[in-house]
Amino acid sequence: MRVGDQPGRAHAHHELTWALSRQGRYREALDHAERALDLFRAAGHFPGHAKALNGVGNCHALLGYHNRALAYCRRALTLFQELGDLNGQAASLDGLGYAHHHLGQYDLAKRCHQQALKLHLDLGDRIGEVEALIRLGNAHHTGGDHDNARDTWRQALTILDELAHPDASRIRAQLADTELHLTAAGGPAGARLYWPHR
Repeated sequence: MRVGDQPGRAHAHHELTWALSRQGRYREALDHAERALDLFRAAGHFPGHAKALNGVGNCHALLGYHNRALAYCRRALTLFQELGDLNGQAASLDGLGYAHHHLGQYDLAKRCHQQALKLHLDLGDRIGEVEALIRLGNAHHTGGDHDNARDTWRQALTILDELAHPDASRIRAQLADTELHLTAAGGPAGARLYWPHR
């Protein structure tokens, strides 16, 4: 990497953001996301700028700062739309849906996840489709629409089975456990399937 190579340094910070997020080290991840954002912005690197905005937003969401997450993910979505980046738009919509869900805004969360799902379908991104379906099911469930939640989760499981994905058995077990809870006096409102937030 060349001295003064701002995009290269920014990409390195961006990769560290995701690596640390996967380890649950969200505060450190946010520090790297903000550094990536500063560097991409200074370099005038618009695709990186959009990714870094979304990264900062996702870190805020994982830390529980959901209103801050909405602000960053909205800016990322606008920039991804200007760039015509469908993958980026889907990722931003996913982040917006996650934040709306945790703010109790389930209709807005469902709308975001439905829009992300359509983009994943258009892109042929089957794993992205699974992620959107699981999160859409979560929003249905937490919002009290248990039947739609189960139908949506089953769609996700069908795709994982078709792909022979190693997470299919885990999701199947979680779905079975959730259905057991739901049959017992309506089940706990908070029960939902887990899929790693990316």
